[in-house]
This record gives sequence, C-alpha cells and structure tokens, in this order.
Amino acid sequence: MCGRYYFDENIDISKILKILEKKYNQKTLDLLSTGEIFPSNISLVFANNDYHLMKWGYSLNKRNLINTRIETIRDTDIYKTDYQNHKCVIIASGFYEWDKHKRRHYITTGDDIIYFAGIYQKNNPVYNYSIITTEAISTKNIHNRVPIVLNKNETDNYLNNRYSIEQLIKLQPDFNTETEYEILTLF
Repeated sequence: MCGRYYFDENIDISKILKILEKKYNQKTLDLLSTGEIFPSNISLVFANNDYHLMKWGYSLNKRNLINTRIETIRDTDIYKTDYQNHKCVIIASGFYEWDKHKRRHYITTGDDIIYFAGIYQKNNPVYNYSIITTEAISTKNIHNRVPIVLNKNETDNYLNNRYSIEQLIKLQPDFNTETEYEILTLF
C-alpha cells in the first residue's frame, strides 16, 4: 500500500461525531480528516467497541510506519503485542496505489465503506495506528502490497481474535480499480 486512502465525505457520520464529542475537545475533533487521507492525518478508527480518532503512523524508533506487513507481526515483539492487545479497524472508502508508470489507481471493493485491519499504539491524547498489509493477488500488476480489507461482518471476528494470521491473509476481496493520472513533475 502506497500511503494514501480515501474516506468519502458524503458518508453520514453525524451519529459517530456525537459519540466522539463526548471523548474529545473541539480542537481535537477539528483535526478529523475526510476525503484523501495522508500519513499523519487524524482518522476515524474503531477499537475496543468504540469509535476513536487516531493518527495514521505507528511510531517506532523515531520512524513513522504507516503500514505493517502481516508477515512481520509474528517476528517482531512490539507488533506481536499490539496485534494481540491493540487491534483496530480503519474506516475507509478505498485506497490509492501507483504503478511502475506512476499512474495512480483508486482501488475499492465497490462497497461504500470498507475496513482495513490495523494495530494501534497508546499515546495521549490521540493514539497512533498502522494498516496491516499483505501480498497483493488481484492487483499485483499495480502494486505488490495491499491492505487487509475486511467487510463489516469480518470486523468483529478480527477484533475478537477469531482469525489466525493465515486466515487474514486469505481474506483478500476482489478489488475494483480505476486509473487516475497524476502529474508528478512539471519538467
């Protein structure tokens, strides 16, 4: 996953905002990003049976890691602990990847809302999260990694430790892609 995803501004989150208003001050609420989401943006995340605002980027050794390979979760203590105790799902509409020709592709399942499997770190007042990625299958001609995408029914199983790592890897849905062209340089 290249580092950007999209949260459609037309999705009605008014009920969720009322929940968040009880937990966060207005200054923090004003940081909530919609539309195209970039690393370090504050985004809508679900964890511990509640909605949260979290910053995209997992802080590790002064590095901001936006993605975590599912294959490394087994081998790295910090990821292993958070995978067991700090699972979350990131709410999105789709994500972006750039191919080797620098064309941008918008990738989605066709559903209005999709959920990325993630892990988070506890920092106050806003926690940090990382999106878990796996090897791409249906979109490997665009990019070799994709986020682990869950549908609404799979989120509960993920959050409650009912999937093994091997099962998560196999959950990859069929993706729809739309190519967008982006000028990366003027010269």
